[in-house]
Amino acid sequence: MSLCTTIVMLSRSIPTLCHCILFYEAASSSMIPVLLFFLLVAVTTAQTTSTNSSKSPPDILFIVPDRSTPYPNGLHNGILTSAYNYDADYSVEVIDYGNYDQAKSFAVLNAAIDTPTEQQPKVYCIWPMDVESKRLAGKLFETHRVPIVQINQLPDDWELDHLVGYAGPKDAERAGNAGIMMGDAMKERGVENAKVIALGYPASYGGYPLSIEAFRNSIDPSIDIVKEIPLAPPDLRQSAYIEIVNLIDNNMEFNGVYAMDDDILLGAYEALNDRGRVYVKGGNDGPDAVTLVGTVCNGARELLENGKQYGTTIQAPFLEATLVFDQAMEYIETGKLNETIRFTPNPIARGDSWDGMVVDFLGKAYAADSLCTWNQYHERINGLMDTFDTQNACDWVDCLFIPEGLFIAGYVMVGINYLLILVGSILLFIHRKKKIILLAQPFFLALILLGSAVDTTSIIFMSRDSRNYTRRELDNGCAAFVWLLTLGQMLTTATLVAKIYRVKRVTSQMRPGATNIAKKTKVTTKDVAGFIVGVTSQDFNGIILQAVGQCSSEGSNAWVYPMVIVILHLLLLVYANVLAYQTRAFHRISDSKMAAVCVFNSIQLLIIATIIVAMSGDNVSIAYIIKACYAFLNNFGVIALMILPKLHQCYYNKGDDVHSSSRLATTVVQPSHQAGYISGLGNVSHIDRATLCNNRASVSDSEANASPPPSRRPTESDIPEESEVE
Repeated sequence: MSLCTTIVMLSRSIPTLCHCILFYEAASSSMIPVLLFFLLVAVTTAQTTSTNSSKSPPDILFIVPDRSTPYPNGLHNGILTSAYNYDADYSVEVIDYGNYDQAKSFAVLNAAIDTPTEQQPKVYCIWPMDVESKRLAGKLFETHRVPIVQINQLPDDWELDHLVGYAGPKDAERAGNAGIMMGDAMKERGVENAKVIALGYPASYGGYPLSIEAFRNSIDPSIDIVKEIPLAPPDLRQSAYIEIVNLIDNNMEFNGVYAMDDDILLGAYEALNDRGRVYVKGGNDGPDAVTLVGTVCNGARELLENGKQYGTTIQAPFLEATLVFDQAMEYIETGKLNETIRFTPNPIARGDSWDGMVVDFLGKAYAADSLCTWNQYHERINGLMDTFDTQNACDWVDCLFIPEGLFIAGYVMVGINYLLILVGSILLFIHRKKKIILLAQPFFLALILLGSAVDTTSIIFMSRDSRNYTRRELDNGCAAFVWLLTLGQMLTTATLVAKIYRVKRVTSQMRPGATNIAKKTKVTTKDVAGFIVGVTSQDFNGIILQAVGQCSSEGSNAWVYPMVIVILHLLLLVYANVLAYQTRAFHRISDSKMAAVCVFNSIQLLIIATIIVAMSGDNVSIAYIIKACYAFLNNFGVIALMILPKLHQCYYNKGDDVHSSSRLATTVVQPSHQAGYISGLGNVSHIDRATLCNNRASVSDSEANASPPPSRRPTESDIPEESEVE
């Protein structure tokens, strides 16, 4: 009998098998194990088949958001508690569609629509997340005619006529209570003709117009609602932060902010708190302070406790679940509802009274704090995520600025170079007829001064930041800095190269014509430079903690422009050094020694500055001083080596005494078709060759006029020791 009892315990659905086993047990005990094995297999198969075929739909089916956020979590708790407390034996199933995931919501509702009518529940309890979800819920009703109790989202006219009921908050009541609190707050502050901002749910939320209208109707007539903003999903709190940032950036005046729930209000609080504008009675209560009023009590209780939020309304998802469950059971048992529209309470809770509040609902008393879905303490999760979300990111986050002292040092460098260029230009004009100036070519010297002035001017445009300039001015300054630095460097360097290259052609008897050294590179504005506030550090939520403003590029080919310019410039400088070496024997003609020193100095500065700036990373102070010193020293060196010595001679009336100072001479024996292009960039045909050779009387006319042997180039020994230029 014990064996039979065991089998009966395994499967109550086939008791007749026990008699079979007793019969075989009496007949042949050796067959029992075999029979037991087959019996267990049969029982398992029968149970599985029976379970699959007899699975019935639930009596009540909830379609709601998941537990990942506090408010829906309270709803889930209410459903569980109500199902446990109800005496009747009804089945309840909950299907969630994620954290307000629209795609998943559509999938769940479409699956319900596709479910055969015989497998439909007796009642649906649905929280539609938006208008589109409401349409699918209506389609579900029209397809299967299963009654629907709508949760949280107010029904429209069609839903009032077709759906069985509604359970949830009364949007108009809570928004009206918020308007009352805002009026009381402005009276307590003594603010007359106050201006208020209203932050709401997305426009797709059915209760948005109703809530805004109720807030307008209940607020004091003297208060002006200057802007009503439906926030953009999915992150409403972050959207609230950005909206307040934009309002402050545009200098809009307002004294209060109303949010349709406290979670949204937290985003506004973060933005105002970043600028020190949250009103606190007895603390921050200046004229620019902003009073915060919310609803739903789903934010941070700490703000109410500390007086940073004036008030809210008590809204309990737990009570919503209790109410909707009560409606569903009433319909299952009676086939109708005595009240199709039922609301949960939304009483006012101010910062000085919330902790003692009790809410009476359906014959039971609840502590207000236990019904709210707020957090006890506030943890920041909103802030500036992108520097382009504001006109000036440095107003909202900590920015690394270049010290004003470095800007002053940059302006001093500019002043020194400008003074040298101005004095040099005046003296060059005054002494333009001096022999040493004519020999070096005034136009050549003027180009050097012009290039130095253009290059030095770039320091002015790099000495800017958002403390004193707008974003547009900074963008223009960055573009000007890049182009001025490039053009100034190329103008100065190309002038030196052209001078030495001309001397090489003349002295090597090369044919006319020159090879293009510069190349064209097409770039767009965004590939050059603009003022960009870059992020240097963020927290784990992506909130910017520290930023730095600098001239940078945001184009996809941003690296092309600086790379091409640096390489071409470096190649040009190296080529100039090669030319200087090739014409070293004629340095008294071409100034190749001084030009070589200038070019080599530029090479060193370019390489060192490029490496240090690249290694400086986000340290804008180091990058600034390196770039400023590069522009200053490069131009100062060229002026000091190529121009000042000549002007110094002219200033002391030695400009015509070439031999006494620099032993410069300009005689080179060359083919007649190149006469007149001996040095520099200009025409020197005015130089009288006979005069240049008047100190070589011992040399015969035939020797003086003979061309050098083809087997060797002219050397410095072919140049007279003393010469005069007319």
